[in-house]
Amino acid sequence: MLWPAVIKLGESFTLTKDKLLSLDELPIATTWKAMEALVDKGLTRHIGVSNFSEKKLQQLLATAQTPPAMNQVELHPYLQQNSLLEFCQQQQIHLTAYSPLGSADRPDSLKAADEPVLLADPKIGEIAQKHGITAAQVLLGWAINRGTVVIPKSTNPDRIAQNLKAADVTLTEADMTAIADLDRHRRYVDGSIWVVAGGPYTLENLWDESA
Repeated sequence: MLWPAVIKLGESFTLTKDKLLSLDELPIATTWKAMEALVDKGLTRHIGVSNFSEKKLQQLLATAQTPPAMNQVELHPYLQQNSLLEFCQQQQIHLTAYSPLGSADRPDSLKAADEPVLLADPKIGEIAQKHGITAAQVLLGWAINRGTVVIPKSTNPDRIAQNLKAADVTLTEADMTAIADLDRHRRYVDGSIWVVAGGPYTLENLWDESA
């Protein structure tokens, strides 16, 4: 389940209110039950979710017969989501970190004019220089150190090779503490595609956060 949001059958992007259903009209539990049926039929071994808050996971777990194997969310030093990570570990739900390098390859139309560039962060650069590695390897090593699955995107063979070598990166406790201080609750993929005039979704009810 890629987002905790519903597009009507047969509809696609660009979204309008008439293309969307609220979670009251089609609850997550209903969709999840259909996915569980696929497991029961042997059509898949694992099912999971993406972009689910701790609250939505709690609601899902209250009725699920098969708990989600994975929750794929945006995770990086600017959006560390420590509470969500701890909850998922307690519930034995794996976390996959998407946009671990700051999603710099997004179209300019999806970027804020003043958004911070994670790969250019001075502290990340300082740690990279100390270990003789790249900033990207620091970010990926940090994600691995936290026990998360990490999925960097690249089409460059050299960068792909560098990313794979991040599995061998060893960050010190001091490095991890320094990176922990970088958290600014900054989403690069903020879910605003679901927020349309008159529609059922807001950033607040999508992420279950106060405005």
